Amino acid sequence: MPQFDYQQLCHFAFPEQGGLSVETILKRFLHLTPREIRHAKYIPDGIQKNGVSCRTNAVVQTGDTITFRYEQKCPHLSEDQVLPVSGDSAGVRILYEDSDLCVADKPSGMVCHASHGHYSDSLTHAAASLLKTPTAPSELRCIGRLDKDTSGLVLFAKNQLAAARLSRQRESGALKKEYLALVHHPFSEETQKETIRLSMEQIPGDDPDSFDPSGKRITKMRICKEGNGLWAITHYEAVLQDPFWAVVCCRLETGRTHQIRLHMASIGHPLFGDPLYGVRDGGTRAALHAWKLHFLQPMTGEPIDLENYSNAHVRLNIFEV
Repeated sequence: MPQFDYQQLCHFAFPEQGGLSVETILKRFLHLTPREIRHAKYIPDGIQKNGVSCRTNAVVQTGDTITFRYEQKCPHLSEDQVLPVSGDSAGVRILYEDSDLCVADKPSGMVCHASHGHYSDSLTHAAASLLKTPTAPSELRCIGRLDKDTSGLVLFAKNQLAAARLSRQRESGALKKEYLALVHHPFSEETQKETIRLSMEQIPGDDPDSFDPSGKRITKMRICKEGNGLWAITHYEAVLQDPFWAVVCCRLETGRTHQIRLHMASIGHPLFGDPLYGVRDGGTRAALHAWKLHFLQPMTGEPIDLENYSNAHVRLNIFEV
């Protein structure tokens, strides 16, 4: 049986909030969903008014303290839950951590989730082992993964409530991530800062373009007519360039598979090292690095801004073996 710790959110009722129901307070001021509120009803003392369990239809008076408790699995692990981190997980760093989330710095060449052939060398596994209190990889929930060859910042939630709130931030656009990409060819003065609005769709599995030269099936996207695929928006700005290349900073309004790689290729600036949408340039991987992350702490609403610009030039050096 899993063990649980409990954390809590509290709200002090101000004069203008007197007369509201507990449920209204939970929804309007603690930003809880009906599902989260229903779940708390099955937790001992899950919803309290002034330290005493109460119903959600109870009336709140000025000065009352409303407390909402939520589950968080205990971090104590059995031996069969902890897998040894393989050498391939070297290079992962935890850049930020609190009781609800953590942000890891992912190296290129590492998958975010455990999968076939990557049972102990995923980012999730490495991050779980590096926390202040190590936890099981299954307890971390990735909020917006990166492709295997993309390096940079990855956000993880430590509990279900934090995961739900961070996911809503991602859907609403409150969670923002910026990327640096090394692309072919410089930009003209008129096109150094633009927005790309092009729909995308996955190439069908029976299409010849959905196979690599060895005959292995791959995931590949293509631009399609508006209304036929998924709408995708990329804002970019060239921040450095010379006669042969440019470094662009990209911000996404939508998070589609291979969005930056396909969008930049579609305007004549494919990423260096990109085997799917680029040209043969000797690179070993697509030169893409997630360097900046902004979101709100899911329980307190405090803004959190993280940057990982150090060594970005190394991350974009795709000609290393």
